[in-house]
Amino acid sequence: MNYRETMSRLNNALNLIDSAYAVIAKKHGLTFNSLMILCLIKESEHVTQKKICDELHLPKSTVHSILSDFTKQEYVTLEFGNNKKEKFIIFTESGSRYFSKTFDDTWAFENKILSALGENTCHILVEAAEKLGEIIKDDHKCQANQED
Repeated sequence: MNYRETMSRLNNALNLIDSAYAVIAKKHGLTFNSLMILCLIKESEHVTQKKICDELHLPKSTVHSILSDFTKQEYVTLEFGNNKKEKFIIFTESGSRYFSKTFDDTWAFENKILSALGENTCHILVEAAEKLGEIIKDDHKCQANQED
């Protein structure tokens, strides 16, 4: 097996997925990162800036900048969590209305492509991707420990 070719093909496929989301984002006047942040807020009841940074692997400054813009436009608001440092990001009523078409288009895209792929293939794909993620995460931990 040619691992370099395999990884290149995998990266190309993942980049195609990202570019499809970027097209949806652009259609709605957003960036790829802002769309991904919106999706996380929509999917999670208790999402924090830290969780967004961790899940999307984005710098705190990038996430803060996007959230500040959404806050200024009154699309999202911050609510205190379990302590004063923890703040949950939630949509305002106007934000929910404003982004409803964005979410409709995003979900329609996902439903269309995943239904074309088929339920069994989706299951296999997700399991393989999660396994790959675990291997990469474990390898990064080993490399970080070796550098210390």
